[in-house]
Amino acid sequence: MFHTYPSLKYEEDRQRLWSGLKDGTLSTVATDELCTPRAIKVRSRHVADATGGHVGVETRVPIIYTEGVSKRGMSLERFVAVTSTNAAKILGLYPRKGVLAPGSDADVVVFDPTDRRTLRSADLHGSDYSAWDGWEVHGWPAMVILRGKVVVERGKLSGQAGDGHRAPGKLAAAIQDGPAV
Repeated sequence: MFHTYPSLKYEEDRQRLWSGLKDGTLSTVATDELCTPRAIKVRSRHVADATGGHVGVETRVPIIYTEGVSKRGMSLERFVAVTSTNAAKILGLYPRKGVLAPGSDADVVVFDPTDRRTLRSADLHGSDYSAWDGWEVHGWPAMVILRGKVVVERGKLSGQAGDGHRAPGKLAAAIQDGPAV
């Protein structure tokens, strides 16, 4: 059911990934984000033909905060880099995206680190199950601002179709020569 690519079979591997995020060996977290319904997941009888994917966009920032900052001591500056700034740099969108600065798009997630909750599949969107069901997280996005306009506040979507737009980027040249950030 929770089959994903790449598989993270061993605790030692998972701990090394967290260490890499904290110390800068890894720049960011990313996924192709394929939300796969339970009916599709369970129809496979072998891992080789199982469809991967699970809900992750809604839970990513709270889980990185909980596991990285709360449990492993990642700095808040590093948390912002891992969840925003570095991806913008890698994709050639910085400084339009990934920074709060004059001339940038003013895309902001206001994160409340005191909002503790237990993740429940029923509260998430895009699928009928979650690998994160039952996880306690330390913090949750309180508001999302898109180019200066509030589009989500305390879990309520107020944005409209067409508010977003594609931000074409290009792979940063530095990524071909070594670490991008």
